[in-house]
Amino acid sequence: MNRWWIAAGVAGLIAITAIWYVFGRSAPVGALTIESEVVEIADIRRAVAATGAVRARVTVEVGSQLSGQIAELTVDFNSPVEAGQIIARIDPQSYETRVREAEASVATAQAQVSLQRAGLQRVDANLAVAEDEFERVESLHDRGIASNAAFETAEAALESARSERAVALAQIANAQATLQQREATLNGAQIDLDRTIIRAPIDGVVINRAVDVGQTVAASMSAPVLFTIAQDLSVVQIDAQVDESDIGQVRPSQTASFTVDAFPGHNYDGEVDQVRLAATNESNVVTYTVVITANNPGQRLLPGMTANIDIVTGEREGVLAVPNSALRFRPSGDLEALARPAETPQQRSEGDRRGGPGGGGGMLDRLAEQLDLTDSQRADAQQAIRAAFGQMQARAQSSGQRPDRNAINQLMATALRGVLSAEQMTLFQQMQAENAETRPASVWVETADGALEERRIRIGVSDGRHTEVVGGDLEAGDAVVTRARMSEG
Repeated sequence: MNRWWIAAGVAGLIAITAIWYVFGRSAPVGALTIESEVVEIADIRRAVAATGAVRARVTVEVGSQLSGQIAELTVDFNSPVEAGQIIARIDPQSYETRVREAEASVATAQAQVSLQRAGLQRVDANLAVAEDEFERVESLHDRGIASNAAFETAEAALESARSERAVALAQIANAQATLQQREATLNGAQIDLDRTIIRAPIDGVVINRAVDVGQTVAASMSAPVLFTIAQDLSVVQIDAQVDESDIGQVRPSQTASFTVDAFPGHNYDGEVDQVRLAATNESNVVTYTVVITANNPGQRLLPGMTANIDIVTGEREGVLAVPNSALRFRPSGDLEALARPAETPQQRSEGDRRGGPGGGGGMLDRLAEQLDLTDSQRADAQQAIRAAFGQMQARAQSSGQRPDRNAINQLMATALRGVLSAEQMTLFQQMQAENAETRPASVWVETADGALEERRIRIGVSDGRHTEVVGGDLEAGDAVVTRARMSEG
């Protein structure tokens, strides 16, 4: 029995040993592979992609204010035209009839005015006789020769003659008003007759003709479009639709390049002329219209072509460029033990205060170098910066809120306005504007002892693959870590 237990124990030990040998041993640990890429000097170009339709800068739709049948066309598609040139005629017969009718009405009104004026002459003659008669009877009445009845009769005749003259004058005024009305009707008829002749309003080329000879046009609430004329196709305009996420980067005077399907491989250059404020919302997608002007040598670009556009929103030549994969890399897992983080902003701020007498050493050194400050200006700037930051700190403590970048920039500009010259102030404002387009970031480099060291930098324009380095502890030739992985053992 004891032998059986001994044999069973030995067998169990052997089984446990085999299980440990197969499953219990630790898997071989693979080697750590760190991938890096060298930072180089390169050109970076940031662009916003958009599409739009090519069109003439000025396009006029020529219509007709009259209804009628097209009697003549003097231009066709692609015909060049000049302002005032006759391009079509509407059958004028009915309008000529209206003119003749209005002319006859004017003649009748003129005759009526003449008749009324002749009547006035007759009334004036009767009035003169009545006045003479009244004066004679009045003289006799005063001497007691004429009776009262005779005097009253003469007086009534005079008043009647005067009333007839007033009536005659009113009839003349009425006839003259009627004449003016008929003349206005004649002018209107003549204008309509003139409008049967369709003229080109601008110099340009006919890009569309919507009527043929014999076709009847009907002008009611709106004028029917007969022709579309484009002015000067040597310069074209593109209405590009830019997504709301990109519109903040687009500004007037930025350069743009575009292609059209009709001429593959050929790039055209343009310039942003206008960023329109009105938004377009289609299927919850908000876009803004950006107007781009471009030269059209040989007039190869035709209205209506679809342009694929790249609006250059940032371009840097010969700058330090870091790969975007390096900006995304962060040590994690087992790599955290190898990481050496850089100083925090608070630590750097303390270092700056220790580095310069009175505070602000690092910032003051940068200003002195970039603005070429004199010793006197440096001292004054140091006091101004220290006072400005003291005010900013006091405001932050009282309000409980940290100041934003705009507030800091305004405070700095106010503090240095009395210290810097006009030229230096302009350069300082340019520096602030450039700094507003940058942001802080960090990359990691592998040291000689195998550790990962963090380098804090300031980055600017990015083309999607590389990003401009505008400042920080990084130089050309440094190898930045882009990826770290464990290789299989």
